[in-house]
Amino acid sequence: MEALRLLSMLMVLNLHSCWCFEACNGIGQGFEFLRKATSICAVDVFLIISGYFGIKWKLKSFFNLIFQLFFYSFGVYLVVTAFGVVDFSMNGLLQCAKATYASWGFISGYVVLYFVAPLINAFVDKVGKKELLMYILVFYLAKVFLCRYEDFFLYFLLYLVGRFIHKVKLVEKLKLNSSLGYWYTTILIFMVSYCLYLFTGLKTADQQSEFILALNYVSPFIISQAVFLFVVFARMKFQSKIVNWLSVSCLSIFLIHMHPAIKEIGYYAYSKSLYTLPVLHHIGMLFVLIVGVFFGSILIDKVRIQISNLVYRILQWMVENIKMQSSFSHLAMKTKILIYNE
Repeated sequence: MEALRLLSMLMVLNLHSCWCFEACNGIGQGFEFLRKATSICAVDVFLIISGYFGIKWKLKSFFNLIFQLFFYSFGVYLVVTAFGVVDFSMNGLLQCAKATYASWGFISGYVVLYFVAPLINAFVDKVGKKELLMYILVFYLAKVFLCRYEDFFLYFLLYLVGRFIHKVKLVEKLKLNSSLGYWYTTILIFMVSYCLYLFTGLKTADQQSEFILALNYVSPFIISQAVFLFVVFARMKFQSKIVNWLSVSCLSIFLIHMHPAIKEIGYYAYSKSLYTLPVLHHIGMLFVLIVGVFFGSILIDKVRIQISNLVYRILQWMVENIKMQSSFSHLAMKTKILIYNE
């Protein structure tokens, strides 16, 4: 399943390099819509994976997540200002402190989900399969009709979908061909989004994301696509130490290329500029861009992991020393009381 985490990040890179609404037309534009359709389920897949295995609260894991957010929030900003990519300002530096709630939209919801997940896990363990399905439907309707702009509902919904897949053993029981299911839903998403673009007034990604059957993460087509892709990988008997080593750092890919200080002038701007090149040149440079960001981010994160582990060990040592000093102080106080009483 770690391979699917990596694939979901490759899909995010592919998705963020696709400018089918703005930068192309004709047959090329149709191909770009298809390319977008293949990857639109990336966020849904990532959250379903989290739900299937269940986020389990561990102090070190939570520390690593928060440290990672602040490391890249401040680190990327300081690096790009040092190289003159953007101008340094104290306000820009202070904005980096918003790492957990305002720097990356997806991350804010994921941090909240990390806190809420133990409660969701306990709830899912107590209810029956039919009840859980009913709650998922209620969450879905609430997201569609009442909380359209509340992303937290989407994260909770997809996490519940992952828990449901695990609870009903859908991976083992699903009779449909999941690979074909993924491609059928991909073609369906492509046809709906492209036809809406050609024959209606939905000419931008933002407009189509408002339409529940188009490029909206809560679209039944996109959720189905994510589930089919998840089942495909869940059925694979594949293990690799290299894949596991890479997947530990997969979140860094998102955090680096989507850093608010550089995403517009960096990954977005460069990927959009590739549309001015001949087709083969565009494809080649796009491949280099995606692979470079993918592996470059992972290698950078290996350094971050070493720093994170060192900081965690130092904090552990400090806490243990404080506890020991507190114990000694308590013991000394007891000794004084005994001596005084005697």
